[in-house]
Amino acid sequence: MAEPWTDGFGLMRKQLVAWTILTSALVAVAVWTVLGPPDRPAGPHLPSRDLTAAVR
Repeated sequence: MAEPWTDGFGLMRKQLVAWTILTSALVAVAVWTVLGPPDRPAGPHLPSRDLTAAVR
């Protein structure tokens, strides 16, 4: 029986993860280049801590 670190699947998994990250980064750069930066920042706009503390 082959050991888990010598059967080749670990290397294939690392290559798959690296390929996925690289491809995602390239797609993100391409979309950013074509469409430009977003007009507004992503995510919910939460009140600042100072404003929340002042309301209490």
